[in-house]
Amino acid sequence: MEPDRTDLVVDGREELLYLLGEAAELEHAVCCTYLYAAFSLRTEPGEGLRAEQVPAVGAWKRAINEVALQEMAHLALVNNLVAALGGAPRLGRHNLPQRSPYAPEIQLTLAPFSEQTLQRFLHIERPEGMDVSTMAGHLDGGQAPLPAAVTGPGVLPAPQPFASVGQLYHGIERGLVALVERYGERQVFVGPPNTQAIASCFRIPERMPELIPVTDLASAVAAIETIVEEGEGARGAWEDAHFGRFAAMLREYRAMAAGDPGFAPVWPVVTNPYVRVPRDLLGLAPAPAGPDDPFALHLVTDPYSAAVSDLFNACYALMLQLLYRFFQHTEESDAELDLLGDISVQMMRQVIRPLGELLARLPVGPEAPGRTAGACFMVTSATPITPHKIAAWTIMHERLLELAEVATGLEGGAPRVLGRVAERLVAYAEPLAGQTVGGQEPDAEPAEDAPVPSFASDIGPLFRDHDRAAMRWAFDLGAADSVREHADAILAQVASGQMPCDAPWPPEKVALFRRWVEAGAPD
Repeated sequence: MEPDRTDLVVDGREELLYLLGEAAELEHAVCCTYLYAAFSLRTEPGEGLRAEQVPAVGAWKRAINEVALQEMAHLALVNNLVAALGGAPRLGRHNLPQRSPYAPEIQLTLAPFSEQTLQRFLHIERPEGMDVSTMAGHLDGGQAPLPAAVTGPGVLPAPQPFASVGQLYHGIERGLVALVERYGERQVFVGPPNTQAIASCFRIPERMPELIPVTDLASAVAAIETIVEEGEGARGAWEDAHFGRFAAMLREYRAMAAGDPGFAPVWPVVTNPYVRVPRDLLGLAPAPAGPDDPFALHLVTDPYSAAVSDLFNACYALMLQLLYRFFQHTEESDAELDLLGDISVQMMRQVIRPLGELLARLPVGPEAPGRTAGACFMVTSATPITPHKIAAWTIMHERLLELAEVATGLEGGAPRVLGRVAERLVAYAEPLAGQTVGGQEPDAEPAEDAPVPSFASDIGPLFRDHDRAAMRWAFDLGAADSVREHADAILAQVASGQMPCDAPWPPEKVALFRRWVEAGAPD
C-alpha cells in the first residue's frame, strides 16, 4: 500500500472549479498519450511482426483506441461538472511531455507502445492505494517534489498533491457534497441544462453510454464514480477497467517478447516529436540520454513530415474549437449542437487518427536515421473563437476548407490517406456554410407584406428542447395554448435578455415573437 496522503481540502465553488480544471487537463493529456501509443502499433506483418502475431497486436491497438474514446467521454463529463457549477469549459492543456507536480508517478509523455509505456499507463490508472511497483516497476524521474498541502483559510484556490487519479476525484466528490450541504442543490447547480453534453449529441451513444448530463448532486456523483470506475475499477474489481486492460496487455506483451526475442510490433517512432518547440517547453532541452528517453524532445526536420505534422496540429486545434463551440454555444439549435458534436468525434476518427498513423511512418529527418515521427498534439491556437454564432460558424467553415486545401497539396506523398482526409474536411465544412441567426441575415427587416407568423411553422421552432426542459416547471413551450397564455410574460423575458438562461435571443427572434403576439398569437 502507498503511504497515506492528506485528503484534498475542497472548500467552496472556486476550489472545486480549480480542481475540475486540473482534472480536465489530466484527462485530455492522458487521452493524447494513449492515442500516440496506438498510432505507433503496426497492423501488417513485416520485420519484427509475424503474421500469427498480428491479431494480438491489432487487439491491443483497438483496446487502446477504445480506452482513449472513454477518456474523451471522461473529459466531457468533467466539463459537464464544470458547466453545472457555472464554469466555462476547459479544453486546453500544457504541451507534452509533463511530469505531474501533484502525483510524481503520473508521467505524461508521448512515447511509442512498449513495456515501459504500459508501465506508465498502469501508474496513471492504478486504483487508489495500490502499490503497482511489482507489476509495473519503478519509473525514472518519478520523485518530483509535491506542492505543499493547502493551509490557511482557503479563500483562493490552490494546487494540492494527490497520489492517484481516484484520490483527486474523491476529493472533488467530497467537496461537492459539502457545498450542497452549505447552499442546497438549487444554488450549487446553477449552470443551464443546455450546456450539458450527452451521448446522443455525438451520434455514437452506444460507444459513450457513460456520458450523462449533470444537473444535481446525484448525477454529479454518478459522473465522478463513472470516471473512477472505468479507470481503476469499482471497489477493487479492476479487471475490466482501464487498469485491468493495460495489466492484461502488459502480461501478453511480456509473454510474446519472451517467446520471440525479435518481436517488434511498433514503428520506430521517437518520443515527443516537434516541428518547433512550444514556449511552455523551451526550458526542456533535448535530453542527452538517448532517442528513447521518455522525456527527450525530438525535432522533425524532414520537410514533408514537418508539413504533415503542422496539418495534424491544425486539425487537432480545429477539433478543439468545435468542442469549445459545442460546450459554450449561444443561438445553436439542438440539431446544430448535434452537428458540432458529430463533426468533432468524426474528426478524431477520420482525420486525427489517419494523420497520426501516417506520421508514425514518416521519417524524422537525417539527424535520426531510421526513426519515424509521430503526432505531437501541440496546443497553440486551440482557444474559443467568438461567441457570436454567425462569425464562429463562418470561421470554422473557412478553416475546414483551408485545411482541406493543405491536405490536397500534400497528397503527393501519401495520396490515399491525405486524399480521404481532404474529402472529409470538405464534407464537414458543407453544413457549416451560410449560417444565419433566426433564419435570416442579421440586418434583414421583415417585409411590410410578410405573412403573419404561425406557432406551428415560426414560433414553436424558436424554442429548443433545452428551453422546453428548463421551463417545464412553469409552462410548456412546445404547446401553442401554453405559450399563448403566457405570451406577454415570455415576450418580456426574451426582450430583456433574461430568457433563455444561457444567452439572449438575437433581435430577429424577438421581433418575430413580438409580431406573433401582436397578431393575436395564431396557431
